[in-house]
Amino acid sequence: MAAGMEFGAAPVMALHASPAMVAFASLLQLTSWELEARVTEELAENPALEEDPSAVACPLCRAPLRSPGLCPCLGGAGRVPERPGAAPEPRAEDRSATLLAEVRAALPASDAGLAAYLVGSLGPRGRLDGSVGEIAAALGVAPGRVRRGLAALRAATPAGTAACDLRECLLLQLDRWEEAHGCREPVVRSVLTHRLEALAGEERFAEAAEALGVTVEEVRRVRAFVRSELRPTAGPDLAPPPPEACAPPDLVIARDPRGTGAYTVVLLEPLRLRLTVSPAYLCYLSGPASAAGDGRPGAGERLAREQVGRAREFLTRLDRRWRTLHRIAAYVVEAQRPFLDHGPAALSPLCRREVAAALGLHESTVSRAVAGRVALLPCRRAMPLAGFFGTATGVHTALRDLVARESRPLSDGELARLLAERGYPVARRTVAKYRTGLGIEPRARRTAGPRAA
Repeated sequence: MAAGMEFGAAPVMALHASPAMVAFASLLQLTSWELEARVTEELAENPALEEDPSAVACPLCRAPLRSPGLCPCLGGAGRVPERPGAAPEPRAEDRSATLLAEVRAALPASDAGLAAYLVGSLGPRGRLDGSVGEIAAALGVAPGRVRRGLAALRAATPAGTAACDLRECLLLQLDRWEEAHGCREPVVRSVLTHRLEALAGEERFAEAAEALGVTVEEVRRVRAFVRSELRPTAGPDLAPPPPEACAPPDLVIARDPRGTGAYTVVLLEPLRLRLTVSPAYLCYLSGPASAAGDGRPGAGERLAREQVGRAREFLTRLDRRWRTLHRIAAYVVEAQRPFLDHGPAALSPLCRREVAAALGLHESTVSRAVAGRVALLPCRRAMPLAGFFGTATGVHTALRDLVARESRPLSDGELARLLAERGYPVARRTVAKYRTGLGIEPRARRTAGPRAA
């Protein structure tokens, strides 16, 4: 009997990442800045996707607002509280009046009305509500006068102010950076001008590099430059916070208004990035079909259906991102309720694996959701969401215990010395890093004894 070999098909069960899962994971790990770039790309490429003009309310005071940044409840989020005796920060209306006076001084007297219109057209993110042509048409003036007014306004405000979109905002900041440093960044300018969407994820680097004739490493350097030197927003009320301040919050933690002792979690991204499928496209598709002669849908209808489908798919991924972030944040907040009630000394042991198991998620999903997120605590202090994950043993526990027992606020150097005496030799800068991660304020803003978070 001769031995032989033959090929045949046989069913095999294996786990594979679906394209939808890969797209969701890619969207989940984006920072708020990168997500805004991704949204800007979709709005530019798909006319069936539009910004939703409906009004929203502040998650804290419930006052109507156009953007979370307009409400005083959130305006100081992420900034260090004022020191006792410090001069009060100028009000928004005072800053607007000062800015208007400065812009008027740089323009002819005949352009005083134009200056007031431009300053009044600045949105909460420093963006301009309308293009040069639209403003010129609304005021009945030549576009050249509008450009001259814009030049005066931009010269009197932080770099990137009075831009029409994210791309122009970043390019204006690049102009100011090149002027200040006396050098040029042609690759950065090329990427921002032609391939801004590539900065939203590394999977787009190769395509952008090939299209622009540069290397993938150069595109990676551009993203690092943009992250460190440029900002997605600008405006006279958005001056950079002090170096020790935390980043602007991604979510707000507030006490349940029903007095149950629980806490609620509100994401700010859905309030800031409000999108919808274009009503005009939906109306077109619900009307009489633009059929070809043989009764089949015409090219226009097929294109419209494809664009609406893409818009709905993007909105579905966004909604899944936000639902996942909210589920994880809500679980973490509930697990760390003693920390919110009594301060860092009550932080409980919690790991990402535990959260993933409780919510039926993969541990990597929890890690992506937590990385880089900042929460605004009920005391109006911002801290990284990663700081809610405490450990049961080690230097973190010792540091929390030292702070809880201090008779007077201790400096990072003193804490480092005491930790070394307990068998944890760490540097002062390491203590500062651990302290920030645990949500413990610096000595200058800390009082001795237990504190409410």
